[in-house]
Amino acid sequence: MSGTPKHRHPLSALSHTTKQVLKRSASVMGRQKILPKALRKQLKRLGQTRNAAPPNNRRKKTTPELQDYIKNLQSKDISKKIIRDFRELAHYAYVFDIEHYRAQLEREEAEGLKCIGDVILHYCTSGSKKGIDPSILFDTDNYLSKYPDVRESGLNPMVHCFKFGMNEHRYSMDNIHFMRKMADIKKTEADDLDAIKEGLINKKVGIFLHIFYPELGETIAAYLKNIPCSIDVFISTREDSIEVLEKIFARVENTQKIEVRHFRNIGRDVAPFIVGFGDQILNYDYILKLHSKKSPHSNALSGWFLHCLDNLIGSEAITATNLKALQSPEVGIVYPIENYALSLGIQHDSCWGHEDGNYTKARPFLNRYNLDQIKRESRFRFPTGTMFWCKPELLKPILDWDLNWNNFDEEGGQIDGTIAHSIERLIGISTTEIYNQKILTTYAGYLLSKQHIHDKSIIEDRNKLRIDGFEKVIQFNPQRLNPNWSLNKNINTKSLHIHWVIPNFTPGLGGHMTIFRTIEYLERCGHQCTIWVHSELKGNDKPSRLSSLHKRVINQSFISLDTDQVYMLGNNQDDLDLVSGDVVIATDRMSTYPVLGMKKFQKRFYFVQDYEPYFFARGSSSILTEQSYASDNNFSCICASPWLKQKMESFGNSAISFPLAVDHSVYYPKNEEKRKRDAIAFYVRRSTPRRLYELGLLALRALFDLGDHFEIITFGEKDLPDLGIPVKVRHAGILDADALANLYRQCAVGLVLSGTNYSLVPNEMMACGLPVVDIDAEHTRISYQPETAVLAKPTPIELASALSRLLNDASFRQSTAKAGLAATEQLTWDGSNKLIEAFIQESLSSAQSLPRQLQSSTPLVTIVIPVYNGGTMLKTVVESCLAQDLDRAFEVLLIDSASSDGCLDSLPQDERLHLHRIKQEDFGHGRTRNLGVELARGEYVAFITQDAIPANRMWLMNLIAPLQKDPNVAGVFGCHIAHCGHGQLTAHDLDRHFNRWIFRSHRQPIELDMDRQNSNGVVSTHERFYSDNNSCLRKSVWETVPLPDVVYGEDQLWAREILRKGYKKAYASTAVVRHSHEYDFRETVMRANTEWHFYNQLLGENLPSTKEQVLQMVEQACTNDREAQKLYPDVSDDDLNQRRRIHFARACGYYLAAKGHGELRP
Repeated sequence: MSGTPKHRHPLSALSHTTKQVLKRSASVMGRQKILPKALRKQLKRLGQTRNAAPPNNRRKKTTPELQDYIKNLQSKDISKKIIRDFRELAHYAYVFDIEHYRAQLEREEAEGLKCIGDVILHYCTSGSKKGIDPSILFDTDNYLSKYPDVRESGLNPMVHCFKFGMNEHRYSMDNIHFMRKMADIKKTEADDLDAIKEGLINKKVGIFLHIFYPELGETIAAYLKNIPCSIDVFISTREDSIEVLEKIFARVENTQKIEVRHFRNIGRDVAPFIVGFGDQILNYDYILKLHSKKSPHSNALSGWFLHCLDNLIGSEAITATNLKALQSPEVGIVYPIENYALSLGIQHDSCWGHEDGNYTKARPFLNRYNLDQIKRESRFRFPTGTMFWCKPELLKPILDWDLNWNNFDEEGGQIDGTIAHSIERLIGISTTEIYNQKILTTYAGYLLSKQHIHDKSIIEDRNKLRIDGFEKVIQFNPQRLNPNWSLNKNINTKSLHIHWVIPNFTPGLGGHMTIFRTIEYLERCGHQCTIWVHSELKGNDKPSRLSSLHKRVINQSFISLDTDQVYMLGNNQDDLDLVSGDVVIATDRMSTYPVLGMKKFQKRFYFVQDYEPYFFARGSSSILTEQSYASDNNFSCICASPWLKQKMESFGNSAISFPLAVDHSVYYPKNEEKRKRDAIAFYVRRSTPRRLYELGLLALRALFDLGDHFEIITFGEKDLPDLGIPVKVRHAGILDADALANLYRQCAVGLVLSGTNYSLVPNEMMACGLPVVDIDAEHTRISYQPETAVLAKPTPIELASALSRLLNDASFRQSTAKAGLAATEQLTWDGSNKLIEAFIQESLSSAQSLPRQLQSSTPLVTIVIPVYNGGTMLKTVVESCLAQDLDRAFEVLLIDSASSDGCLDSLPQDERLHLHRIKQEDFGHGRTRNLGVELARGEYVAFITQDAIPANRMWLMNLIAPLQKDPNVAGVFGCHIAHCGHGQLTAHDLDRHFNRWIFRSHRQPIELDMDRQNSNGVVSTHERFYSDNNSCLRKSVWETVPLPDVVYGEDQLWAREILRKGYKKAYASTAVVRHSHEYDFRETVMRANTEWHFYNQLLGENLPSTKEQVLQMVEQACTNDREAQKLYPDVSDDDLNQRRRIHFARACGYYLAAKGHGELRP
């Protein structure tokens, strides 16, 4: 076990000199093979340098008091183990709290503990065994519960934790456990939000910000919007950041006053607050102090900046909760709770810090206010990190101290020991000792905290639940539908946007075939369908993305669909918030969770093909499945049988049923004389218990016992074992539709057992003239028409008797087959799907609409489209942009470079559409886009080209989402797919680029480490990749970092620059446009030539140049094409030859550029 003391080998006591001698001797003897191999190894190890143990910065020197205590113990009859444990814990005596410890004991026992030594000894002898906690900083039982190996070893838990565990990242409490336990404010009080807002109307609230890192200004500004009242903002910063910060904070709608001052970099964030804005602090009822913090020196402070923002002003409810606490006459300060590591560090160093500097520099203040009770070793609370809500009058003693800039230290990267660090403590002392007010800690923003979410995920992974798949979706929270969330009323009943959330699939699944048939019919009716495959992306760091794999399986193994909008659904609530349309349909028990979490739809439906609680024994899974049908979910249910319709109605849902139909072009009777009179087609799906494989097998054995002669042909599963029946058996395996129909036409009887709802198989059998045997149960009696199938009691003998009668009674067999044919004759998929489409339309028309909220006419986003002779496609692009779903206003700005093809004449008339004309010679990729940003009224500016068509109504919402989520994101680019009509290999190339390479490298926004945030910082290819064919930038960042005025590659150069400036760049995998080109030979040569010059001249990088390099590039590209052909059989050899020609053209462009031909071209 890790951390368990090891027995020392006798040789380990040898002196260093002796080891060296033995090492040399062992080397000689080893080469001569004089010594045995085992001894040679041991002697070799003696001379090897051991890795130094990691430093233990939590260990302190044992105090003289405890040294004397140990000497006294050694003179008593106390075991060596107890003394050894005591000696170890004496280094961590600061963790023990005598009063806390004694409070956990019986009175008589507690009175016997007089000093810290008594407490440590008690813990070593009996306290640890009884689960006594040394203090709030160590939970004995929790440590033993988390790490059973420590419990089993019998080691003292605290000894193990501090000596071994922490180096192995084992702690007594997880951060989020500790913070929840210790915080005074543990959660929001949203119910009081309106009352708290009302109480703030007449209050003056001042916000004091020190922003040394201007790239964090957007982040802070976004959080200030969560303060539910008017605010005045005072900002201290560097001189070169004043203008940009003024613009950023001017957009914070609840600000009344903004004042930005610049000061020398002195006194960290404290001097600008106390000296720089000391004249403003006392003018307010409440103040909030924040600063742009980065703490590369401390792991304990990792994420502290966002931790403070989340818990102080993470939302309106969080802010209101903290301000409500501050309104108490007994409370003076509210600040974010410290994490476990930081609290342990404070306890180790003392409140004044590790060195004496903080205390020494605070002494004049303590003397001035007669605070003699505050000693070097005193314990007190103070707002760690100097980010807090405060009543300003508490700071008056510090302001009256009359400090000036000269009292503060020049900034030199100090992490402690400055007057600024002293004042951090004195703020707390002034509050509690001078004004006798409380300081509260808050953890109200835990739900927003990325660190909380990350830590919680790790903790839950220690005991991963397996609940038949529910564990993959249980994190999604139900949301109330908001059908009027978008400002645009985009619904068109003749062309609905219908979203399907489905489980993963493989070829041959009947339930999925039914879904895809319905989608295909709806597409023929003019509706737009999007498919989301849930629970397939592993991990919470992967957002939704397109899945060409699933699209390919649908088209090749099920039915060809028009839609190319087939996605894998991400695992976070954020992913659900980025899905919108008219109708969303759940298709199984687990898909109901993400569907209920999608709120941007008119109506929710449930496509019910079976009663899924019957899939499980009575337990968690069956209960959760039943809950998916609850009327509270407000699903309209589309049911694949009358029995399922009754079930759904019994839960209080509206429902229709549609018959499972038959493809009569495949399933029909033929050549009755070729039918084997004794063959039984037995449907087997052992992995699906509801298909009752065992009962069917018992029935066939019972049939043999009845004396019948028959043979069995199994289908539905491959690699079946011997059935254990002494008759002829053939395993047909998994068959396609045509082979299935032929099988049905060969057999005399079909044995298809349905423990729940019946499948497609019985109707398809009957349509081929094959009589069916199934069990007699409620669901079968309701679902089958009378006399169309032989229903027998679900016992082996009764089923065997039914089979025997059909085999031996030709008249009965013929009449049953005839009834089955008649029943299925009118069952067509178009007929069934017509019922479904009508039900969707009817349910949608009855859905209630809520009043739409009025929105500001100022656009949030401006979509800029540079135009030159855009042709007929421009109209499609503009119409797609105007049809976007968004809850804020947006505008579309066309910048036309003297088009002459009439492309502007047919554009729609819309007040959101604006046109700006420039001369053709004034066009430049960077220059024209800069003009677009300058003219834009939106906070965000999206760029799209005249040949890039948004693939759906969600494009704009998804494109701006990273900018809204993370204020430090400066730019976003989206996904490209091929235009309809372009070749499969073109589509495959785009898929590999965006949904493989880019997606894998951009699961989180790209941000350079601090060492590379400079003008020469190295930026890799994937880090700088950016495409202005489909992108969006933050205008406030553009104001300081405009697009470069170059003829080519402005997007990648700009992306590199924002990363070097400390901003982030993100990829929106679900902001999809159709944008592809299939250039001819000459065009490809020219573009490749320009690309080579761009990399060489502006990026300082070399693309393939020599003949060998470019030919190798061609061969690799052709190899990739041949691999793609295996995936897409429709790709012909002629297609491959044409592609080889284009690859060669690209190679020519590179080669000629390297030889000095060509130049950068727009």
